[in-house]
Amino acid sequence: MIGMVTRAGMPWYQTLEKSTLNPPDLAFPVVWTILYVMLALAGYKVWEFAKIHGKNSPVFLLFWAQMLMNWGWSFVFFGMQMVAAGFIWICVLNILMAGFIAVAYRPLKSAALLVAPTLLWGSFAAYLNYTIWVLN
Repeated sequence: MIGMVTRAGMPWYQTLEKSTLNPPDLAFPVVWTILYVMLALAGYKVWEFAKIHGKNSPVFLLFWAQMLMNWGWSFVFFGMQMVAAGFIWICVLNILMAGFIAVAYRPLKSAALLVAPTLLWGSFAAYLNYTIWVLN
C-alpha cells in the first residue's frame, strides 16, 4: 500500500523543486527495500524479545510506534501532499527511532543496530522534505 500511495503521488512530486542533493528517483525503492528488510529482521528480534519481556516493554512499544510513523509518512507526504506536515511527521519518526535505538541498545543490540541505518536515511529524508517545503 505504501508503494501504491507513493506511485500515485509521483506526478505531483515530479513538479516540486528539490534540493541539489536529492538522489535520483531510482535510489529510493532500492534503499527502502534494503531498509525494510533490516526493519523486518529487527521486528522479528523485537517480537521474540517481547515473548520474554512482554509487549508493554519500552523496546516493543517504541519499535512499533516508529514503524507506524514510518508507514504513515508516505500517506501524509505523497497521499495528502502535505509537505509541512510530512516534515513534522518525519521529525517525530526520527525521534522515535532514536529513542528505540537508545532503549534497545543494551537489551537488544542487534535490533538497535538494524534500525540505525533507517534513522540515518530518515534524517537525510527529513532534510529533503524540509528543502521541498522551503523551495515550494
